[in-house]
Order: sequence, then C-alpha cells, then structure tokens
Amino acid sequence: MPRFFINHTSPSEICVDHIGIEFSSLEAAYLDTCEAALAIAFEKLHERQDPTRDAFEIIDEKKNLLMQVPFSEVLRPAAMTTRQANTVAFENCRRQIARSGRLKDEIRAELTRTRGIFDAIRANLSPLRPV
Repeated sequence: MPRFFINHTSPSEICVDHIGIEFSSLEAAYLDTCEAALAIAFEKLHERQDPTRDAFEIIDEKKNLLMQVPFSEVLRPAAMTTRQANTVAFENCRRQIARSGRLKDEIRAELTRTRGIFDAIRANLSPLRPV
C-alpha cells in the first residue's frame, strides 16, 4: 500500500509528518484527513482559536504535494459563492507564498551552514597537503 505523509500547516507553524501512514488510495488518505481536520478544529474551537486558516497537505513518498485540504473547506456546511471561493483561493495562495519564503530562508541558512563546514574542512586539510 502507498504511504502518505500528512503535514499540518497553520499561520504560525508547519508540523511535518516524517513517519507517514499507509492508505489504500489517495481518496482514503483524503477522507481520513478530513476526519482529522474536524477533530483538530473541534479542539481549537474549544480553546477559542480559529481553525479555518489551518490546512493539511497530503504528500506522497517522493515528497510530491498531492492535495491541500484547508480546514475551512472541511468545516463549511454549504456551498461557497464565487466570491467566497476566490477569497479562499487568494488566502491559500498567500499562505503558500509565505511558506515558500520561509522554506527559501531555511534553504539559504542551510547552504550558508554547509559552506562554513566545507571551509572548515578545507582549512583542516590544507596543512596535510604535500608541498
């Protein structure tokens, strides 16, 4: 069975699933994710927090984003108007742009750290070079 990774994103943090769960299909993963969204939304509402800006990302084993499941869509009992759908889509795009910026900063920091490690290795190896 295929393994899916379910990341939980909110405006303040991203919880990455490093273990994953096996499901028979993407549809089964989606349905389970919807139930989890309802459970987490209930907890957040109980704590007087707004769950509508949270989302789950369903990722495959190759780390490809297959589906994003916004809590707002799971919690919405009625169909959206076009204006509401556009607002949600715009908010999702804004969230993805912010996430991309954070990931870019993380990659930049990791690259800087890696360059520092390579420079230290070169410095340690230079006395060992034959003249």
